[in-house]
Amino acid sequence: MWCESSDRLERRQVTRHLRSLLLLTVALVATVGIRCPAAWAWGVHNVITKAALEVVPEADHWKQLLGEGNWEGLINYSWLPDQRDEDLGSFYANDYLFIHEMPYHIGHVTLGAPNVRDAYAPYFRRALQALRTETPENACRQMGPLLHFVQDSGAPPHSLDSPYHGPMENWSSDRVLSIQGYQPRLLGQTDDSALAALTARMEEVIAFGAKTHERALPLVSAETPDRSLIEPILLEAGAECARITADLIYTLLTLGLADQPEGAVLEGRVTAPEFPLSNKHGARVALLNAPYATLATTDPNQPANEGWRGFFRFHHLPAGTYRVAVYRTAAQPRVYEDVTLTVGETKILDITLAPTNPAGNIVENPDGRFSYLQPNQPDRWRQTKGETGPAWTSQRVHLLEGHEYRCGAVLRDPEARVRFLFREVPSFKAIESVPDQVVTGGQEGLGEFTVKIDVKRAAVTLVVESAKPLTEAIERVWVVPVEAPQG
Repeated sequence: MWCESSDRLERRQVTRHLRSLLLLTVALVATVGIRCPAAWAWGVHNVITKAALEVVPEADHWKQLLGEGNWEGLINYSWLPDQRDEDLGSFYANDYLFIHEMPYHIGHVTLGAPNVRDAYAPYFRRALQALRTETPENACRQMGPLLHFVQDSGAPPHSLDSPYHGPMENWSSDRVLSIQGYQPRLLGQTDDSALAALTARMEEVIAFGAKTHERALPLVSAETPDRSLIEPILLEAGAECARITADLIYTLLTLGLADQPEGAVLEGRVTAPEFPLSNKHGARVALLNAPYATLATTDPNQPANEGWRGFFRFHHLPAGTYRVAVYRTAAQPRVYEDVTLTVGETKILDITLAPTNPAGNIVENPDGRFSYLQPNQPDRWRQTKGETGPAWTSQRVHLLEGHEYRCGAVLRDPEARVRFLFREVPSFKAIESVPDQVVTGGQEGLGEFTVKIDVKRAAVTLVVESAKPLTEAIERVWVVPVEAPQG
């Protein structure tokens, strides 16, 4: 039986992050004449999702199945694609953005390629899979990216190239939106028919957003824009997005939580070393020979100063023999071979993960050996261009102000070098007063340095410059907190 397991502290952290982002955005776009880049996020995702949830049929039934906290959590989870690479307290946004059918970040606009249209099918199927096989907390989080991309499709500046992207997205972000009286409809009786209807309906939403853009543009581009005239027009696009969001949520829950044939259950406990300064983070559990993955969440009765302990659960899995991989930051991954599941039975794993070398390393996948989304593609790394040629770039590593960190690398490729790029968050821009740190090949012993974090170095990204596969370029890289600040 499903039960509520949402984390109130986590929701406060996410809400605080979003509030800061929104205030920064509104401050920038409020000045007349500012033309913001297309990277700005539509500031009404939470407003749209909340309005949609207020009209979803059978809400009390869904709340009982999901847990009311997870139901309300959809409001925050609809922001996830705008939080790419972010650390959200007990999980990374990328835990739910990177999926088998979309193992990379997708654009949020309907122009160019790849564009937001490419997201509908894979994230629709992934949300249904999560509802059918994972915990309600994980399922609601996995619905978030799809809700976001659907809503972004209807944003007025996303359907047409707009020189006023920021105002078009955010000038209505503090307004109340309601679609009371709207009766959400089921998009289809089967997965395929619902997806086909969603895809067709999204073209209508995109066209609606484009017309709204055309109506608002003369007013936004005026020498002295009158927001009282502009905001109601923009909210019309928000209401259209709320309607399709309500249809989508109702359809996902109706199909995803319908009775299923009896399947197998796989659950277990994961014990791992401490994730320094961020020990509420979950652990990823993936079936390497099947498209199933989830996040083990922290035990609410976690003992203090005793590493980490969490639990995971899959249900309604097909019978078969699986390879089960488990990974958590600051721990070495572990793969369990030949895990056989039988319909009607529960398989329980008791998993212990070993510490990284050096212990406490907060770089994800620091030796590049863990890969489950794409063959031969290290998880949480992407191929890029460095200063001197091909390179591998890590996922962003979040740092805490006032703490010292040991950073370093051991290289296999003598021609390689590792650059540590310290950046400011949330803008994640380079700070001239904080030069990049570089570890080069051909050194004796460890290439290591220590850095104390201030507000201008709230995150670091590692760039391994080498033409070789990552596992041939490095033996390992690390960022390890030295100790908590005193006083």
